[in-house]
Amino acid sequence: MNFILQPIVLFIQIYIWIVIIATILSMLQADPRQPLVELLHRLTEPAFRFIRQNMPFSVIGGLDLSPLVLIVGLQLISSLLTGNIFVAIVGIISSIIYSYIILIIISAILSFVQVDPYNPIVQIINRLTDPPLRFVRQKLPFVVIGGIDLSPIVVIFALQLISGLLQKMTLVLLAV
Repeated sequence: MNFILQPIVLFIQIYIWIVIIATILSMLQADPRQPLVELLHRLTEPAFRFIRQNMPFSVIGGLDLSPLVLIVGLQLISSLLTGNIFVAIVGIISSIIYSYIILIIISAILSFVQVDPYNPIVQIINRLTDPPLRFVRQKLPFVVIGGIDLSPIVVIFALQLISGLLQKMTLVLLAV
């Protein structure tokens, strides 16, 4: 059984990375005529379209959440194939944490680059990432050193810690 499931799970994990890369390239507005961008679009757009048609809540305020829905769904399928439902739930939570870490990294990069603050994507990223970053800056004022804001690193570290604890808890519960 493992011999059959391992290639399927590997394919799912590779497709998750394809979705992540395609989403990042679309956010960066890469030239759609480039061969790699076109290939990624052909690989991901049918799944995105299916999600948008069947889950109207996947587009909120102009922000298309279908990649996130797809990643969570694929992670759930992968976890169900390899383990139990608790592992699947922890996998989904870990995927959401990982996606949020990517958003924080994008937000940090955008803070170093001069971007249009009125761009809807920039506004959405800022709305999603500013509350925890502002909270860290308020509670730990020493994270801003010489004008350099280290709050994204603190938030990423905390999220990685939470994800790691969830995975350790899963391992402990599976061992029992």
